[in-house]
Amino acid sequence: MLEMSICEGKGIDIDLQNEIKLEENHWRLVLKAIIDIIMHLAMENSAFRGTDELVSNIGKSNQSGKFLNLVNLVSHYNEPLRIHLERHKKGSVTYFSHEIQNEFLEIIANKVRNTILSQIKSATYYSLLFDCTPDISHEEQMSQVIRYVVVNENGCEIVESFLGFLQVFKNTGEAITEDILRSLSNHSIDLSYCRGQSYDNGANMAGKWKGVQARISSINSLARFIPCTAHSLNLVGLYAAKCSPELENFFGIVQKLFNFFSSSTQRWDILKEHLKFSLKGYSTTRWSAKQRAVKSLYLQLGQVIHVCKLLKNSNLCEEASVELNGLLKGIANFKFICMLIIWNKILTAIDRVNVILQKQNITIDIATQHLKGLIYFIEKFREEGIEEALDESKQKSTELSIEPVFPSIRVRKKKKMPGELAEDESSTLSEENKFRILMKNVCDRILNGLKERFDSIDEAAKDFSFLDGKFVFSMPTIQLKKHAMDFCIKYEKDIDKNELILELDSFTQHAIQLDNKLIDARSHEILNFILKNSLQEAYPNIFTAYQIFLTLPVTSASCERSFSKLKLIKSYLRSTTKQTRLNDLSIISIEHQVAKSIDYEDIIKEFASKKSRKIIIK
Repeated sequence: MLEMSICEGKGIDIDLQNEIKLEENHWRLVLKAIIDIIMHLAMENSAFRGTDELVSNIGKSNQSGKFLNLVNLVSHYNEPLRIHLERHKKGSVTYFSHEIQNEFLEIIANKVRNTILSQIKSATYYSLLFDCTPDISHEEQMSQVIRYVVVNENGCEIVESFLGFLQVFKNTGEAITEDILRSLSNHSIDLSYCRGQSYDNGANMAGKWKGVQARISSINSLARFIPCTAHSLNLVGLYAAKCSPELENFFGIVQKLFNFFSSSTQRWDILKEHLKFSLKGYSTTRWSAKQRAVKSLYLQLGQVIHVCKLLKNSNLCEEASVELNGLLKGIANFKFICMLIIWNKILTAIDRVNVILQKQNITIDIATQHLKGLIYFIEKFREEGIEEALDESKQKSTELSIEPVFPSIRVRKKKKMPGELAEDESSTLSEENKFRILMKNVCDRILNGLKERFDSIDEAAKDFSFLDGKFVFSMPTIQLKKHAMDFCIKYEKDIDKNELILELDSFTQHAIQLDNKLIDARSHEILNFILKNSLQEAYPNIFTAYQIFLTLPVTSASCERSFSKLKLIKSYLRSTTKQTRLNDLSIISIEHQVAKSIDYEDIIKEFASKKSRKIIIK
């Protein structure tokens, strides 16, 4: 009877129980408001604390920090929070301290991380994406990203999830490998299910013998290494631009021109008056920055020359005047215009592919096709595009009143040694022909780099090529079985050879009857078809093969994107942020979609159970 009266609220202490429930509900609403504020600041990468953290000064001090200022703002519209502030007394519980903030951040981050880890384990197969960068405190931070395939009722989705930053104390391949293995062990991720790894081209990461990829491959031979294609493409262009002093001088002029105007606000204002968009500086590591710098100058070369001539007639200091004369001489000549037009075409083609390669859901087959398209463009440009660019340069030079002739240079004739039969042909070549040879050498450098650096991704694409719709539904049965057997030799731990051959024989007939458009389908589209029609149990080996293929990485660009958040979170004003808080803030900000899906009630219950407060929220 006592139990029934308590459950039904009919006991003699009904008033006391109602008071407890009201108080419990009040604190629940206060904590929800606090969690909401913490989530908002974490997702916005904002600082929490100020120099004045006294609760009594909330709404009065300008130095309270964003967290307490937001508490004050929200209290204007949140009745429980307003009452909480009004009845606050010195020494009473407020839940506004930075220790409480850290506790909530830790709970939220752990829930986000556990959600991601459960998805990784349910996906079975995954790939590793790791990259390092120094932070504002000169500490080496390694970004940990896992690529896997999420399977649900809506189909499949390629996901690259961030797990946190790992502080690295040694940059050797051995030390970094130990850090990676320790991190995987702490997260209970089994390395035996790793099917791919992608890092930049640094020797400590990509080295064939002592690099991270070699050490992990020695533990798990199925963890196929694919160098970051975006980084490799940047290196291809970077080395091509350094094949001649003339090319380095060209990019030097582009950068000096930007530096000349950006170093003075007055000169920059004059430039903005005559240009639609500003000049850009370039970076030696980011190819897109170089493309933007060349493109902005290419589109507005006439206006830039006009502004330089205006400034030449103004009262500049002697140093600036000398620098301007040198820049004007450098850009107002036919050879510079030719290089500007040619590099604009080459850089634009490379940048378009580079942007596509950095997408999170890109697959190896699509990446390979874009790279082959780039190779075809460079080959065609080498044969035809250089001549077209020279014709365009002559037309543009005429419009700018610049003589369309290469400047003649006195040729040093090499001394002919006794017994030497070959003639020095350089003395007979015109400057225009020398320029053609130079730009063809650039194209050759790019082509050689593309073919050498992308062997691994091309090999991976060939191993899985028989799964593409164009092949699996049209390839002769004998040839299809041969490809399947070769594939099973590499993945014998995951795929049953005999079963796969039988499944392919049936699947090619079964699937095409359900949907005849599969002939032109990509790998991820076929996997979605299997899931949509619930065929994964009927064709488990085919399903596993497609899943492994989509798991293989193309770039480590997701690690680079996490570095952008690192710079926002650990800024020069927050340079002493501890590693735990940095990781909590980073995973909430980067994986904000997962963080938004977390139920606040679960956070409050876990917080209450940890703190063991007077009021226990059940």
